[in-house]
Order: sequence, then C-alpha cells, then structure tokens
Amino acid sequence: MMRYFLKYLLSIILFCGSISTLFSQSESDQQRWNELHDWDGITPWTNYIIYSPYYLGPNALSVPTSNKGLVNNQYEIEARFDCHLNKGDITQDLFLRAYVPIVKNIIALEAYGVLIEHYQMDSTTVYERRTRNMSGEGYAFGDVYIGTIIQIVRDRKFPDLALRLSFRTASGNKLNDARFTDAPGYFFDVSLGKDLKFDEKFINSIRLYGMAGFYVWQMNMPNNMQNDAFLFGLGFDISSRQLSLSNAVEGYWGYMGNRELIIVKKDEPVVFRDQPVIYRIKLTRTIKNIDLALQYQLGIHDFNYQTFSLSFQYNFPLSK
Repeated sequence: MMRYFLKYLLSIILFCGSISTLFSQSESDQQRWNELHDWDGITPWTNYIIYSPYYLGPNALSVPTSNKGLVNNQYEIEARFDCHLNKGDITQDLFLRAYVPIVKNIIALEAYGVLIEHYQMDSTTVYERRTRNMSGEGYAFGDVYIGTIIQIVRDRKFPDLALRLSFRTASGNKLNDARFTDAPGYFFDVSLGKDLKFDEKFINSIRLYGMAGFYVWQMNMPNNMQNDAFLFGLGFDISSRQLSLSNAVEGYWGYMGNRELIIVKKDEPVVFRDQPVIYRIKLTRTIKNIDLALQYQLGIHDFNYQTFSLSFQYNFPLSK
C-alpha cells in the first residue's frame, strides 16, 4: 500500500513540477520579449506586429489563385498538404477547400482555408517579426475564406469572363506569433481565359488566362488602418486527356511598398514590403473523378518562401 502511495505522490510532484516549469518558461519568454523590444508596460504588444505579408506566416495574407475565367460545373472537395521553406521559418499545413456550383454555368460558391499549421522559426525571425512567443514554435488554426464566382461571358468568340467576390473571416489565431492577423479582409477580381484547341494526340488544349482585382486587409497603425492592393495574375494551362500542367505568376501590390515606417519602435523603422509576387507550377493527373496534383511555389518578391504541395481532389459532376 505504501509503495502505491509513494508512486502516486511522486506522479503528483512531477506533474506540478512540469506545470511550474511551463509557467516559468512563459514568464521568462515574456520578460525577454519586454527587454528586447523595450516595452513600456502600457502599449498593447499587438501594436508591435507588422501587418505585412513579408513579416507574417506564409498563410496569413496569401496570394489568391486565378479563377481562369470560368465557373466549374462540378462539386469539388480538395485536401492539400503544404510544406513552406524559409531560411528562418519552416511551416507545414493542411489546406481544405469545397466548391459548390449553384446555378449551372452561372454561379458557384467556394470555401477554403488552412485547417491547422505547424511552424518553427529561428531566433532572428522571432525578433524581426516581434513575436510574443520567444520559442518560435507552435500550432495555429487558419482563416476561412468564403467566395462567390459569377460567370459574365462564356463560350463566345471573346475570352470567358468571371467575377469573384471573396471575404476572409478572422478565425485564424496566433497573432502573438505573427501567424495570422486576427482581422477580416476581402478581395474581388475579374478573371478571363481562352482555350486554344489542338488535334495533337498528347496536347488537347492550351488555356491562357489572367486576372485583375483589388485586395484589402486591416492593419494596426493609427494613420493606416487598412491596406489596399492591386491584385493581378497571368498564366497558362497545357492539358491532355489525363494530365494538366499549370504555370502562373500572381501577386498583389500594396500601396505602402518599400517605405520605411515606424511601428511603435522609434529607433527601428521597418521597410514595410507589402508587394508579394509568386510563381506557381502545378502538375495534375486525373483518374476518373479524382485529381492528384503536385505543386511548387516560389516567392519572387516580398515573399521568401518556397512551397511544395501534394493535393487530392474529388469531383462530383452535376447531374443532368
């Protein structure tokens, strides 16, 4: 009996010790953060966060993909695993998307977002992004995007034309680690696309497409509570019966640009860098109603990540 009692007592002591260690580490991190950023004890620490795609996680203010000028006439459910590589930040995430046609050839709805991400930042990145968690490692839940796509022109001599209206919820967390902004946003764009048909055995068609629009997100600076950006993209798809290769350059151009701004820390102005441009290439294999895809994404400007992705998409055709 005494042996079981001592074992039980030892377990309680170890548990309490681990809890106290966690609290002491948390207090130590906070104290270190206060010293590094010369915190005055009054200013909200969220004011220190830089609401720019360059200083946030790879999913915080992500660049939308082009809609290619079409409303798809099939239900789509997609799951994608992403691995984002940066010199000071390695992130893995699970991305989910649902696409629902409402009126054939005219209107569709989509919802997507990062279900969960794991990240590991080094000390340099932790300091540069002013994250509250000095360890630089953790898990975060992402924002949810909800959008409507409306077909304007289709199957005419002119290119297909579609309008997309999307907004971002503030469902993402870990603002303290500069992962998500904890604030809403929205974007809208017009995309166009045109198919070039071929009689070749291997290449069936090449689709040229582009988009132009407006991208907006909320910020925390008293004189600049909102950032407005021009959204753009150009690309082409090469398709055969079962394979498709997509190439696109996409991004948005915020109005802050490379201006030096003082964000709380007067002795350390930052170059804001709100103009991310990325290159995407994607190879898709279609097997009946399933699309399997490999994608590579490279940051060209104001986005220092390389991303490798593997996705699975199940398609439900509209009933006749």
